[in-house]
Amino acid sequence: MKVLLIGASGYIGSTVSAHLADAGHQVVALVRTPGRPDTGHEQRVGDLADPASLTRAVTSDIDAVVHLAPPTGDAAVDAAAVTALTDPLRGTGRAFVYASGIWVLGATGPDAADENAPVDPLPIVGYRPALERQVLDTAEAGVRASVIRPGIVHGKGGGIPALLVDLARKHGAPTYVGEEAVHWPMVHVDDLADLFVITVEKAPAGSLWHGVAESAVPVRDLAAAAGAAAGVGGEPQPWPLEDARAELGAPFADALALEQTVSGDAAREGLGWLPRRAGAVADVRALSYPQVDTDGIEVFGAADGQQADVEAIVRFVAGVQYAQQNELVDAFMSNFRKQQPVWTTAHGKRLSGWDEIDAFTRQVLPGATKHSTATYEVVRILFVRPDVAAVNVRQRPVTLDGQPIEDQPEGRPMYVLAKDNGRWRIAAAQNTQVFSG
Repeated sequence: MKVLLIGASGYIGSTVSAHLADAGHQVVALVRTPGRPDTGHEQRVGDLADPASLTRAVTSDIDAVVHLAPPTGDAAVDAAAVTALTDPLRGTGRAFVYASGIWVLGATGPDAADENAPVDPLPIVGYRPALERQVLDTAEAGVRASVIRPGIVHGKGGGIPALLVDLARKHGAPTYVGEEAVHWPMVHVDDLADLFVITVEKAPAGSLWHGVAESAVPVRDLAAAAGAAAGVGGEPQPWPLEDARAELGAPFADALALEQTVSGDAAREGLGWLPRRAGAVADVRALSYPQVDTDGIEVFGAADGQQADVEAIVRFVAGVQYAQQNELVDAFMSNFRKQQPVWTTAHGKRLSGWDEIDAFTRQVLPGATKHSTATYEVVRILFVRPDVAAVNVRQRPVTLDGQPIEDQPEGRPMYVLAKDNGRWRIAAAQNTQVFSG
């Protein structure tokens, strides 16, 4: 499919763009300025404040439109933009997917709110329910229209959790806004992108979906994880709401203090959506948000400006470790390219192709860490070219509480990573055990 993406360069949009491309779709990015170099896709010029430019961008070769741009703050402008983007789709059955958010539900109470729950939007998203209704009503005019309400998004060091890390550094202690009992519905940005792809491909007209992987994550736990990522210890401390309002603005501070429990089961059951990345607390504490230490890693062949790739590769290997240690088959398999990866195990078994690796992993990974596990440390990175890297890893066997196991051999995994659509993935891997004596 050829998909017009509004908001392609944003935190969520750039990830959705990569996932669409991975799924074989052609992405067309809507940009305000011609020739922007940062989307990596075909571009068309348009502005939310100029409805005619939006309509011109939705040509007959566009099979779907995904609207991920944040609201402008002007209800009339945003409503006109939705009209301009959907008018060319009327009567065609082509898809239109609009990103809203779970703050339209307001405080939900202890029971998980599903897609049938009434809306009670906070002021920061006051007119978004009207936009949702406008989008969904186009289904009656032959548009395959859908709305996705993402939870609080985490992953890749971005989103609101990054604010918690910054607050911990600023306050010298893990910090959260409001009451200790607050919970947030959460979703990893890669899992959310998967939901957008599935929705573009097969969601029925007039459908509403909650993009929520974890229905109620204690914000106190997130604050503690953010403190660990920031290198700040101590018990999480509340930031009085009035103080937060004074610094962040009342609408945003009130949203951060909102107690919500939200269900994402409908997308799992109705679309086959499978969230498979690390949960928010683990991601904030150990994977996406801690400052990466690259000291001691030998790096060869790096071009100017590739320090970010070095850090991304270190985080990638940390994700492999997390998936292995927690026996997460789907998360582990998300590290491999779909295009004919090769993996040779520590025992010399050669696996060729994604399906063969997947079948083997589903057989051996569950139960593999019953008695012990392993840590992974990047030792050496060789950039064969900017988008291909050979990575040497030291794999150390440890007990379940992290103590080294001296009488078990270490491993020396070698990963050949390829960068596809901005993300590093395993193209080939080989593990070799090291026996002393």
